[in-house]
Amino acid sequence: MSAAAPDMWTYKGWTISADMPPIPTRDFDWSATSPDYDVDCDEDGFHICAGQVVHAATYEDLLQAIEDAIAEECEA
Repeated sequence: MSAAAPDMWTYKGWTISADMPPIPTRDFDWSATSPDYDVDCDEDGFHICAGQVVHAATYEDLLQAIEDAIAEECEA
C-alpha cells in the first residue's frame, strides 16, 4: 500500500487556491490564507481582522511565501 498523496490545497494549515485572472501579471495566480484569517464586512468593504493572505506566481513560490510568513510571525 502506498502513502497518501499530499494535499496540494492546504499547507501547514494554510488554505491554498489557484485563480488565473485575465491580468498582465502572473504574481496573483496562487494565494493562501492563514488558519487564523478573519474578515469583517461593513458598508465600507472588507477589513482583515486577523491572519494573513499571501500571493505568488507559482505553487512553489507560494509555499515559500507561506514559510516566510510563518517565520515572520515567529519573530514577532
